[in-house]
Amino acid sequence: MRFMWPTPAGGGRPLTGGRFPRVRGGRTENGMESHSFYRPGPVIGKGKVALAETRVIPKKAGRRAVALLACGVILLLIGIAALFMMQGKSVQFDRNYDSGGDLSAYPFGAVAEGGDYNAFQRVALFLLRQRAIVMLLGVALIAVFVILNRDLLYSQTLAPYVFVAPFIFTFVVFFAYPLISTILMSFQEITGSGSRWIGFKNYTDMFANKNFYTAVQNSVTYMVLTCAILIPIPMILAYVAESKFSKAGKLFKTVAFMPVLCSVVVAGIIFRMMFSELDGALMNQVRGLFGLPPITWLKGAGTSMFAMVLLCFWRWTGMNMLYYMAGLKSIPNELYEAADIDGANAVQKFTKICLPLLKPTTIYVLTISIYAGLAMFTESYMIFGGNNSPKNYGLTIVGYLYRYGFEKVDKFGFASAVGLVLLVGALLITLIQLWLTGTIGRKGEKA
Repeated sequence: MRFMWPTPAGGGRPLTGGRFPRVRGGRTENGMESHSFYRPGPVIGKGKVALAETRVIPKKAGRRAVALLACGVILLLIGIAALFMMQGKSVQFDRNYDSGGDLSAYPFGAVAEGGDYNAFQRVALFLLRQRAIVMLLGVALIAVFVILNRDLLYSQTLAPYVFVAPFIFTFVVFFAYPLISTILMSFQEITGSGSRWIGFKNYTDMFANKNFYTAVQNSVTYMVLTCAILIPIPMILAYVAESKFSKAGKLFKTVAFMPVLCSVVVAGIIFRMMFSELDGALMNQVRGLFGLPPITWLKGAGTSMFAMVLLCFWRWTGMNMLYYMAGLKSIPNELYEAADIDGANAVQKFTKICLPLLKPTTIYVLTISIYAGLAMFTESYMIFGGNNSPKNYGLTIVGYLYRYGFEKVDKFGFASAVGLVLLVGALLITLIQLWLTGTIGRKGEKA
């Protein structure tokens, strides 16, 4: 280790005695690896200089226990591959393996009568059975490698991969693997006894089912209505709450945000009672104030949609207000002051200053509102007290998926196909929205 004073010429003078190998491109002349970092140094003249510390590490230490890393990665990949090979049949495989049952439905098929699997096949089946232990062992070996080579944590080359690794792991485990499994299951008929490939039958059956189009229509209608309400109204309310003329702004913000903290299950039950067909229900009492007779709110197409949209508006107005208030605080006060000098009123400030500068916030709110509208399920389930609303007035795409995935028997492959169609549809709508708003594409126009 050596400490050097930086000089204008780029060289340096050792602070301690002795001869030190010079560093060239991260390696010394005698083939040793080095890592450097900087910290504030003493004051020389009128400014501060950086004091460089160079840590010289032998080449062998930099490659210590590489076999541990290789074995850990291999074991981890074997475990992940085993998960994919199970194709949703892991519980049945484990039961048959432990009891010595039939394994013919798994990778190597059936064996001849009186025969047995060869040594390679037995080892492969054992690894399939112990896939969780294999993955944990792989992670442990990788952790041991990192502990033995702590100096790698100072490497500027390795640091970006270390920071990205948690995201990659969670992405692979909780998104990529389920997505690939869903794609595979959408082409299969999955039953309690196993699965078999049926091609595009799940998709053809889905597009031939009229309830699917009812669910799509309800979800798209709900999405459009909620986007049309939950963008302009929260924007205006946030502008009013942040206005200097608002005397009860803090109280208004608190009251508006409180519904966000309410459980959707509790809110759904309350709204179900509000929209009950009884004469004493809240909404029928409101109609009575105007001399109108009671109606069965949840047994009509328009009134059912009104109940679901009203619940969404009540719960999420405060959250969208919070987004817009954060966007308003990012607008410089100098713009408002210049508008006051020019004699602009509140409406002109809102239309000429706030609306253009709130475009990024609006795009974000619109994006999450599109996803939330298409993925709505719990609100409908709680308002109608189940997934079977009258004439499917409350049936959504996710409710349709839930009906075939969990309420019906042996329809999990069909539900996987519905989920993929929902994913692709939401992705296409979002990409079109981002392109129309100029967030992606249109580079030539910006230039």
